[in-house]
Amino acid sequence: MQLIEGGPVSKLRDVIRLLGYNKDVDIEFGTVIAPLPDILVRLDDANFELDSEDCVVCEHLREHDREVTLGGQDTTITFKDALRVGDRVAVAVFGAGQGYMILDRI
Repeated sequence: MQLIEGGPVSKLRDVIRLLGYNKDVDIEFGTVIAPLPDILVRLDDANFELDSEDCVVCEHLREHDREVTLGGQDTTITFKDALRVGDRVAVAVFGAGQGYMILDRI
């Protein structure tokens, strides 16, 4: 296993280089301009905005619940760290530019 150093953007770039070029998926960067549930994302290199019908948002970027065991007792924890206006995001573009998945905050 190779340790990748640097900031989040350089780490993502290095992982993409390590895995190699994939002509079926591109990684774009963008900015959240409206929050969930009616999210809008402006991609850096595009002249349009993605809305909630255009893209899939990974679970860890949305408010969600997880069942955990703490001190021997089962409980549910709600993670509320959803995407906010101004957050920079990495977006996977697939299906010849017809599908978009917001992968992570950068």
